[in-house]
Amino acid sequence: MGFFDTSLGALLIGIFFNTYLYGIVTYQYASYHNTKFNDPLWIRVLVFCLFLLDSFHSASVIYMAWVYSVENYVNPLALLNPVWPYPFTVVATSVTAFLTQAFLGYRILRLTKSMLVYYAVLFLSTATLVIGVVCGVLVWRVKYLSQVVAVRPIVTTWLCLEVGVDSTITGILTYVLSGSRTGFHNSDTVINRLIRASIQTGLFSGIFSILSLVFFLKSPMTHFFGTFGIPISRVYTNTLMDTLLARHELRGLFKGTRETRQSDAIWIVHDTQAITMRNRQASHNSIQLHIRKEIYTDAQIGNDEGTSAPSPDSSKKLLGSRASPGTHVSEFSKHEKALSI
Repeated sequence: MGFFDTSLGALLIGIFFNTYLYGIVTYQYASYHNTKFNDPLWIRVLVFCLFLLDSFHSASVIYMAWVYSVENYVNPLALLNPVWPYPFTVVATSVTAFLTQAFLGYRILRLTKSMLVYYAVLFLSTATLVIGVVCGVLVWRVKYLSQVVAVRPIVTTWLCLEVGVDSTITGILTYVLSGSRTGFHNSDTVINRLIRASIQTGLFSGIFSILSLVFFLKSPMTHFFGTFGIPISRVYTNTLMDTLLARHELRGLFKGTRETRQSDAIWIVHDTQAITMRNRQASHNSIQLHIRKEIYTDAQIGNDEGTSAPSPDSSKKLLGSRASPGTHVSEFSKHEKALSI
């Protein structure tokens, strides 16, 4: 391959793929905004910050393509001088990975109720973030691509830690969720979807990180490490947003964990009709009871005005004989409402 194939060509492939992933993530952000999730404020702020970071980083690498392809069209040696979006990619990837790992760590806390595991994951994620930011600052000081070899140890440490933290989170989530299977088809389907999402988060980002590290160590004078290094941030946010958006579907599936055989469906129809008839009877009897109460009240008013009224004994007999069905219906309606909550 020629010089432009391993430099500008490899770089443009990474930028094009990153832009494609950014389009998908932007659709996910819009879907999250239009779907009314009852998320706490910190999750909504997290999503908004990731959207801003993704937008700025994607715009910056497009600007880098403009600098190399247009501004330095007649100066191919400019490809040997890193532009500021290159080191910023390291910082953006570190921050995005930290936010994603912190969210998944919180999910581990909710599942395991173990503060020790949560703090361990948070400590590893924070350490990886610090090393990544330091790595970005050191790469920012590089003037020529040949000098990148000097930061090889810290870049290797950072990418290995990223893969290690992602693998740890994936392993913990897979282990905890696998032990939560109930034997019911729908609930196990929900758990399998959660396990798949956890594996995707660690698998895809790990593959891109490993490939970026391999090309960085084997071919530091080319831009193949940028082909896989630039889109890592979008891989993190894509898997995270997919996890957030899938909750609506999973909740609906989880609510249907009670399975009904087709042979029993006719009995459910008959039960529904019986309940409907009882509700109508309850409504009718309640109206009758209400009318009788008004008649009794009118009699009381008439008694105050000097009009003859039924004796207390006869009133008690009348109310006792006629109000008992309504009282029974009232108790039935009360239990019916309690069961419907």
